[in-house]
Amino acid sequence: MSEPLRPSDPSRVADFRLLRRLGAGGMGVVYLGRTDSGRLAAVKVIRSEDTADDGFRSRFAREAELARRVESPWVVPVLGADAGAATPWLATAFVPGPSLAEAVAAHGPLPARSARALGGMLAAALADVHGAGLVHRDVKPANVLLAVDGPRLIDFGIARALDDTVLTASGLVVGTPGFLSPEQARGEEATPASDVFALGCFLTYAMSGRPPFGTGEPDALLYRTVHDEPELDGVGEESRDLVAGCLAKNPDARPTAREVAGRLAADVPDGADWLPDAVARMVATRSAEGLALPGVEPTVVDGEKGGGEAAAQDGPEGGVPPPSRRRLLLAGGALLLAAGGTTAAVLAVRDDGEGGGFGPQRPSYVLGVHSTGGAAAAPVGGPGERAARLAVAEHNADPERAYDLEVRVRRDRGDAASAREVAGAFTADRNVVAVLGPVTELPMRIASQVYGEAGLAHVSSTTGRQDFFLHSPHSSFQSGTAHSALGSWIAFHALVSGQAGRVGVVIDRAGGTAVQEQGILLVRQWREVLDAEALPKVVAEESGDAPGAIRSLLASDIAAFAYLGPLDGTVGAARQLASAGFDGPRWMAHQHYGSSLPRRAGPAGEGWYAVTSAVDASALASKRATAFTRAWRRRYGGPPEPHAAEAYDSVRMLLSEFARSAATAGGRRPARAALGERLAKTAYQGIARKYAFGDYHEYTTSNEDWSDGTFVHEVRDGRFRQLGSLGDLERASAAGR
Repeated sequence: MSEPLRPSDPSRVADFRLLRRLGAGGMGVVYLGRTDSGRLAAVKVIRSEDTADDGFRSRFAREAELARRVESPWVVPVLGADAGAATPWLATAFVPGPSLAEAVAAHGPLPARSARALGGMLAAALADVHGAGLVHRDVKPANVLLAVDGPRLIDFGIARALDDTVLTASGLVVGTPGFLSPEQARGEEATPASDVFALGCFLTYAMSGRPPFGTGEPDALLYRTVHDEPELDGVGEESRDLVAGCLAKNPDARPTAREVAGRLAADVPDGADWLPDAVARMVATRSAEGLALPGVEPTVVDGEKGGGEAAAQDGPEGGVPPPSRRRLLLAGGALLLAAGGTTAAVLAVRDDGEGGGFGPQRPSYVLGVHSTGGAAAAPVGGPGERAARLAVAEHNADPERAYDLEVRVRRDRGDAASAREVAGAFTADRNVVAVLGPVTELPMRIASQVYGEAGLAHVSSTTGRQDFFLHSPHSSFQSGTAHSALGSWIAFHALVSGQAGRVGVVIDRAGGTAVQEQGILLVRQWREVLDAEALPKVVAEESGDAPGAIRSLLASDIAAFAYLGPLDGTVGAARQLASAGFDGPRWMAHQHYGSSLPRRAGPAGEGWYAVTSAVDASALASKRATAFTRAWRRRYGGPPEPHAAEAYDSVRMLLSEFARSAATAGGRRPARAALGERLAKTAYQGIARKYAFGDYHEYTTSNEDWSDGTFVHEVRDGRFRQLGSLGDLERASAAGR
């Protein structure tokens, strides 16, 4: 929870405007901060008395540098730090979810499955922490925040380097009694094994609601930790041996964090369904509604500027104009661009290419297409397969080509096992030089690990989460916009189209993590940037609460509406709104562009918007778009399908960079790793945008205006029709004023 700023609190720290107090501790105060671009952060400001220590600043700088080493999806990243500031500070990504301590206090111990999943992810986080040369030293329920896709380990304020004795405080008890090891209780140096002991305490608490050595005065807790056996009542039989091993008095007898993660790996979920519904609802509600931040008036900025003079007041009188709403909306999405998957299941299809025919003296290579079978994925999978065949056919039609290509399609079933099998089949085939896909989020997360281990470069044009990079930092790429950023784009569309009234937002958890994040950002931007009222409603999975949420919003006299959830729910919402006579602007989740919604919703679907990075190339007049549309019509007998242009661009980009690798390989097969290295540096001009990749191999738009690469589609006359890019609509709006 948070509280308002106090009169003595600073209003700004470096690039972060401070909004609220998140808490205070031994080292200082933690604030909720926000950059001018809209990114939220937890900003820890150190107490002034600590900074008087001559060695403190160097230790603090060292800790910040070490924390940056940790690469884990379950550890909050460090966004910035300054040990040399008048008041040292450190900023990490802000996670709005509750801590495990709050969740257990509100709803009791976790079910065994959820607790084991939590333990597996936290153990993996600690393994990454230890691999970076750190010991956390304060693993406890209050330092683990819960999110829909997993936990986040926070607070490295007392982390110490294993190889830096200056940072060791031997003889002092550093940590939280009840969740620290016997060696820490004796004042000895903490090691990775100490964190594993704390993990055992944490798991006991998660499963039973009680720490293994009880509660009470610190001295009593320290004594029991050193001398007594843990109380494991409430820990299930399937977990007791593992937890007891973590709680061994002898550090050498404990498993490593990596070993614990391995023993719990089967319990770590492939998707977001890992928490009991009551806790998941708590997480979603905190995320969606807990970000209702107050408006921030221009204030005097604290700190040093230039020769130590106070910074000027924000606003026209201070000479620094506030950022425009457009800039904030675009940058709010940008922060998410940078940031925020059985044998019977797998179908293989071979396409030998066509055009000029295969020359007997040319080498032949394979472009893999990793797709997903079934009706749900057909709107993204089918166009991708056809786009790959078109691009390869064009390559093979060149009589001067140095090698032939063929397309090989393999389809998973949308689950982890089949995604892993498809990726394994592609990586085992040495003729496969690159892969388009996967096309959906779970297979992307799972398959990227397999592709990364093999060094096989692949590009997904339809997924939009960045967690793949942690498992595959050299081989995996996404050529589409981060999906959660599209919440900003919806707000931007409302701004430029003059439709920014009171909005009702239904965030249906059945739609997955991406739409939940999209909804949170939409609500935040609508309130803070558009300065308009947003009324969010969070719907639990399989609860059937969506109609009730919509009725409640309609009773609140909303002027606009967004339903961010699965297709079935969106169709139902369209019918319900139509029956109620609501005809204000309505937005759907981005992934429903190209879906069957116009047909299924019928007249009720008319007027609904989809804001997405997917372009209808047939609606563009550029030479590239015209040539692509003509080639598609010639091959497939109709206009390009939704998501086809981005898949085509991705394949052409892959083939272009592979051609460069092949040209420098001296007639030999290029090393797989070479393609990933080239893609990381590419700047490829596609049909509607230029493709380049950021530090995490996500699509970046550093060379162009994002609004020109994001498109608005409206359901008209029973089909999706492109209204233009956000940039087009903005320019039209400006011209009409």
